[in-house]
Amino acid sequence: MQEEIVRAHFHDYYSGINAERLYVPDFPKREFGFLRPDKREMVRHLSFHDVSSLRSYLVSIPVSHVYSSTAIYRDPSNKDMNAKGWEGSDMVFEFDADHVKQLKDKANVKSGVLDSSDWSLIKEHTRRLVNDFLVGDFGFNQKDISINFSGNRGFHVRVSSKPYLQLSQEGRRRLASYINGADLDVDLIYSKLKQRGRAKIIALSQPGWMSKVAKAMGDGQTSVEEAIDSIALDIDENVLLDLHRLIRHVNTLHASTGMMVVPVRDLENFVPYEDALVPCDEEVRIRLGDLRPYSGISIGNLTLSEGLGGKEVRVKRSVAVFLLLKGLAQSSD
Repeated sequence: MQEEIVRAHFHDYYSGINAERLYVPDFPKREFGFLRPDKREMVRHLSFHDVSSLRSYLVSIPVSHVYSSTAIYRDPSNKDMNAKGWEGSDMVFEFDADHVKQLKDKANVKSGVLDSSDWSLIKEHTRRLVNDFLVGDFGFNQKDISINFSGNRGFHVRVSSKPYLQLSQEGRRRLASYINGADLDVDLIYSKLKQRGRAKIIALSQPGWMSKVAKAMGDGQTSVEEAIDSIALDIDENVLLDLHRLIRHVNTLHASTGMMVVPVRDLENFVPYEDALVPCDEEVRIRLGDLRPYSGISIGNLTLSEGLGGKEVRVKRSVAVFLLLKGLAQSSD
């Protein structure tokens, strides 16, 4: 019964979706990959000439994770990577819960069920990546930057700017190192702050690490090293440097949660466990498991609590699918 609920959830979603929601720029030039949760190997080197073909394919296959390439190719379905005809790659910054040091050791975060304070921190880091670094320091145009909810524990920030599609791996490595604060000369920052004065640097409001550190030092009780540590973002270089990376395709379903990989236009007010759930009026009966690490977390209109553990409840199918896939419930119908 559990498999039937999940399968129906995915089938109904893809059957009913407007195919245009699956579109990304240069769609026919993207490579696609699919991974079933019960399989180790991904089916990849596929391409689709239009979004309707992709939707038809999604309806016909078992429940799968759906990925498309950050790269565009002349021949995306060619199995020889050297023969695909690489024309460039979007820059993608993957920002997940395990990239936020304050969250890495939390039990609920490790299992992938986050509370509101966890999401606030992840969104804050994502906002700083976009506003402070990509736009503020690098000068990328806001219209070339998109944010997608990953469908699970974080966000993908994507820069699709034609002039930078062919930026080399070395160039991308420098971007990552800058954001990570990896190559900063602490002694040089100390000397410049002392020479020019922290208040003057703040007043100039120039982009770059110097003004960021000056502001973060506050009343002067914070050291330069502490300021850098509070500003630097843990960017996964492997994602950014991989010119042939496959990432979750927009408006598909995450096969570990059943939630949508949706574009986020209002990051501050985006509520993952509401806004990324598939709208569905159908209800199903499930038996809840051990909820002790998750008390107070709301999935749709169900607020988890220790007292609900072991009880049967009727919930919207999208809520049930999330809990079933996370191992927090079993089907009882």
